[in-house]
Amino acid sequence: MPSPHKTQDPLDLLEELLDDESADEASSTRRPGPATPIAVRQSGEEPWATVLAEAVAASGRIQRATHGFHTYPAGLHPDAAQRVLQATAGPVHDPFCGGGTVLVEAALAGRPASGTDLSPIALLVARARTSPPALAGALRAASRRLAAAARLRTETEIPEIVVDWYEPHVAAEIGRLRDGIANEAVEVRPLLKVVLSSICVKASFRESDTSNARVPHHRPPGTTAILFHKKARELARMMEALPAEPVVRLRRADARKMGPPPGTGLILTSPPYPGVYDYLPMQQLRYAWLEMSPAEGYAAEVGSRRSFRAMGRTEALRVWREDTAAWIRTQVEGLAPGGHFVVVVGDGLVGDRPVDTLSPTIDAMRTAGLTILARASADRPDYARNTLRTEHMVAGQK
Repeated sequence: MPSPHKTQDPLDLLEELLDDESADEASSTRRPGPATPIAVRQSGEEPWATVLAEAVAASGRIQRATHGFHTYPAGLHPDAAQRVLQATAGPVHDPFCGGGTVLVEAALAGRPASGTDLSPIALLVARARTSPPALAGALRAASRRLAAAARLRTETEIPEIVVDWYEPHVAAEIGRLRDGIANEAVEVRPLLKVVLSSICVKASFRESDTSNARVPHHRPPGTTAILFHKKARELARMMEALPAEPVVRLRRADARKMGPPPGTGLILTSPPYPGVYDYLPMQQLRYAWLEMSPAEGYAAEVGSRRSFRAMGRTEALRVWREDTAAWIRTQVEGLAPGGHFVVVVGDGLVGDRPVDTLSPTIDAMRTAGLTILARASADRPDYARNTLRTEHMVAGQK
């Protein structure tokens, strides 16, 4: 408790309140990560069969380096990526990099890495998670300035599309944070934007990142700005666990059209599972606040849930198989001779009917010229649907 005779900065007082709030969340609602599988099966050459079995069985919450900062749906488990990296050599590429799990693990392993994605939010998160620790101090200082300014009642413009998702004072604080970011140093702006992105859903009435259900709640004035500052400090602390200069290249690109850089020794990725998510539309609040457009990626998104609704199951599956063959072919063409290709695919779900992803993926890998080395599958409880979900890892070599 602060001394009654000492004046404490209002920011620090509010942060103490949010520390209590965060502790309550950690003890009661924090998700532990992927559930432990009830069964794991493996086949193929050793040691690859064992490597894949250990990787696909990875479960639980991991807080190594920048993992865990900013939610991103259906990411590869960090320990799974780490295990595959330990069994391979050379530069690493992830054509569906999402929030950057593979890239962070490659950086920690001292491996050059590259990634592509269609989502500008994914690339924003991946860049932040692989940013050099030298920027941590500037991030802390800038976030404190922005949090203090955001609590002042200055005018700001609220995107019309988000108005109904926030209490007015919460939307105003987010708007002032967004406005202030434009005045900070160029090198720290992307980090501040990803911090803003990390609180957009939490501060809204939206139930979660993967659900648009509306759940109104009250957030006291001032606490949204302080939450921003706390998340910035969290990211800065995580960044300091990364190598001084992580060698990571990121581009917005379609994996069916752009392959890895020359000399890539490992392609490790987890493409979207068919019919499970609409990855780009899920981020509508973030696109509005960050003034980004996902439009060019909508039509190109692989296996989206909306494609199954629009086309019907049979046609959407045919398109998904064609897309799978196309992106695998493009990636394998750029893989160095002798290089490894490891993909994680989960059985899709359309309505209540599962979609086999393993057979079309293996067929596409063979057609692209890979020798299949091994595969492993894990059955995990899906508590939300009261069923089992199966994930597969397949390894091939060029």
